[in-house]
Amino acid sequence: MTVLDTAAAVDAPGRRGSSSYPAWDELLGPARHLVRTAERTLVVPADRSALRRSLGKPLAHPMTQPAHRIVAPCLQFLPDPDASRLDRRTLVHIAAAERAFYTVAALIAAQPRTARDSHIAQAASAQRHVAASVEPPAEAGGETAKAGSGTAGTPGTQASVAVPPQTDTSAESTSGAAQGVNLGRCLAGAINSRPGAERAAMYRRLEPRLRLLCRQDLDGVHRHLPPLIRQLRADEVTVDWVRLTVDLARWGTYPDQVAKTWLQQFYRTARLTGGPADSPDLDTTDDTEGETS
Repeated sequence: MTVLDTAAAVDAPGRRGSSSYPAWDELLGPARHLVRTAERTLVVPADRSALRRSLGKPLAHPMTQPAHRIVAPCLQFLPDPDASRLDRRTLVHIAAAERAFYTVAALIAAQPRTARDSHIAQAASAQRHVAASVEPPAEAGGETAKAGSGTAGTPGTQASVAVPPQTDTSAESTSGAAQGVNLGRCLAGAINSRPGAERAAMYRRLEPRLRLLCRQDLDGVHRHLPPLIRQLRADEVTVDWVRLTVDLARWGTYPDQVAKTWLQQFYRTARLTGGPADSPDLDTTDDTEGETS
């Protein structure tokens, strides 16, 4: 049974969303593989351009064709729609997962130059830390800090596994899997990183955009997301690409659950300074133009 068959079997037919998150663990591995693949294109102009040109295009669009060579190998966990008869719900899973992978790969490739350089440096640093963390342990009875290797530390202490910059293992978990930083928490972090006097203004800009995004169907979320991500990366706000991939892959069948988590984490995490007069206006009227799905 594939990851998508499992998800389809858990929920009752016709329900839009569920209280559970089936197949979370199964999506994490392919999402990480996609992000590593897309990161490698950042230093290969032809591949980076192929992904960037596919942003916002349907998967069957001619401008998306060069991206298939890069992204399609990351989709081997999905069933082949042409291999057998699949029910409509499974086809929805497949379409959402495919679109998520192509969109996130294109967003990584389409980052502004400064953000792209920062991303390359962070990815390289994370790889070095992970490589250092998997070195064979010292023999029993020996010192764990061997002469002059690695960073300075106290003898007898073990080095901890470094987490890539885009992953936050302190975030809440589902089925025991580290979820990382979802988009709502990412936006809240962007607000919290600003000086106190600027936070309320930034809150007023980002909060209606998030609420608008959370009302969209699959087409709408992929239409409204790229401008928001480009702005975040232009401001060098870190985006958890793995978590974003998983959430978008699940948007086709669980949009309400994903949107709920984005909004909850945003409102739980965003911090404003000052008294009540400095608090944002929390009315329900969106300033951002756009219709719900």
